[in-house]
Amino acid sequence: MKRIVLLAIVLLILSCGDSPTEPVGPDYPTPSVLSALFIGGWLPPDTSKGTNNDIQLAWTVCPDSSFWKYTLYRSNIPDIESLPDSAQIIHIIFDASDTAYTDTRTFKWNTWFYYAVRTSNQDTLVSWSNEASVYIPPRTTFGGPDSLVELVNVGAGPGGICTVPPGDYVYVACYFDNSVYVLETFDPAVFTSVSVSSGPVDVCAGSDYVYVSCSSSSEVLAIRTSDNTVESTVSVGDSPSGLCITPDGKRIYVCCYGSDEVWCLDASSLAVLDVITVGDGPRDICTLPSGDFIYLTCRLDGTVPVVRVSDNSVVSTLDAASEPVGICSSVSGDYVYVCDYSSGEVLPVRTSDNAVESGIDVGLGPMGITVIPNGNLAYVSCYLDDRVYLVDLATASAVSYLPFGVRPNGVCSLPSGEYVYVANSSSGSVSVIGYSSL
Repeated sequence: MKRIVLLAIVLLILSCGDSPTEPVGPDYPTPSVLSALFIGGWLPPDTSKGTNNDIQLAWTVCPDSSFWKYTLYRSNIPDIESLPDSAQIIHIIFDASDTAYTDTRTFKWNTWFYYAVRTSNQDTLVSWSNEASVYIPPRTTFGGPDSLVELVNVGAGPGGICTVPPGDYVYVACYFDNSVYVLETFDPAVFTSVSVSSGPVDVCAGSDYVYVSCSSSSEVLAIRTSDNTVESTVSVGDSPSGLCITPDGKRIYVCCYGSDEVWCLDASSLAVLDVITVGDGPRDICTLPSGDFIYLTCRLDGTVPVVRVSDNSVVSTLDAASEPVGICSSVSGDYVYVCDYSSGEVLPVRTSDNAVESGIDVGLGPMGITVIPNGNLAYVSCYLDDRVYLVDLATASAVSYLPFGVRPNGVCSLPSGEYVYVANSSSGSVSVIGYSSL
C-alpha cells in the first residue's frame, strides 16, 4: 500500500512543477521559389522548317544543412503538388547549390506546361515550391528568325550595324579597329573591310552609300558601296553617335553626343544643312517611314525629342525613360520603340499623340532594337546579359530570348526579314540569326 501511495506522489510531482517542453513539429525543408522561361524559337510560315524549344528553370537555394535532394516535376495539367502521380519526374539533383535546369525536348506547340520542385531532407520530409507555368505559342504565330546559324568574326568593338538594299551586304562599324567590315549575306562571311576615321560608332545606308559616324574624330563619312571606298568626309559636333537617313534618301541626321546637337547633312554631298539643339547626350535616332518626323534618345537627361523634318524644329520632348539608348520605328510608323538601359524595358511611344505606354520587360541593359519587316517582332540586344530578346509587338510582351554573343550592341534585319544580325561588341563578332530547320 505504501508503494502505491509513493508512486502516486511521484506522478503528481511530474505533472505539476516543471513540466517538460511541448513537442516540436517536424522540421520540413525550406521550399524553393521556382521560375520558368521559354527560350526556344518558332517556325516561320514555311512549315517545312522546325525548331527545338527549350524551357529554362531556376529556383532559390535550400539553405538547410539537412538538405537531401531536389526533384523536378513537369505536367500538362496544373496542381502538381496535389497530383504528383499525374506529373513526370524530369530531373533529380543532390547538390543544394545546383538550382538551374534546362528542359530540352521538342514540345507540343500551343500548349501549357507546369513545373514544380519538391525539396527533400535527410528525414525524408518534403516541401513543394510554387508551381510555374509556361505557354508554348502556336508554331506560326510570329514568323521570325529563331536560331544562330553563323557567328562571323569581325574587328574589335563592333557596334552599329546596317544592311544595304536589296540586302546583299551588311556593314558593321568596329570602334577599336577603326574599320567598317562588310559581310556578304548569301554565305555569311567577311567580304572586305574599309579603314575609316578614329572610333566608328554607327552606320546607316542609302541606295549607293553607307554613312559612318566616327566619335573620336567627330566626323561623318560616306563609303561608296560600289567599290567600298571613302568618298567624302565632314566634321560635325562633338562625339557623333547614332545616325539615320530619311526615307527619300536626301538627308542624314546625326546625334552628336558630346555637344547636345543633331546635325542635318545633305546625303549627296555631306554639306551641313542645319544644327539642331536637343537634350543632354543624344545617343540614337530614327525616322518614321513617312519621313515627317525624327525621334531620338538623349541618354543623359532621359528624354526623347521629336523633330519635324520640314523645318527641323523640336516639336515635342518626351520624358520617356531613365536612360534611353536605342530607338527604332515600327513598320507602320504608329509607334517608335525606345530601349531604356537602366530599367531593362522597351518603351512604346504612340506617334499619333506621343504618349509613352507601359514598358515591356526584357533583359539587362537593352541597347539596340530592330523590327523585322513583317512587323510582328522586335529584336532587342541586351548588353548586360548577353541575350537577344524577342518582343511580340501585338501583345507588347517579351516572348523569348536567344542566348547569343558577348555584349550584344547594334542589331538589324535584312529587308526580306530572313536574317537578323547582331554586333557583339566584346567578342568581335556578328551573330547571324535565321530560321532553324529540321
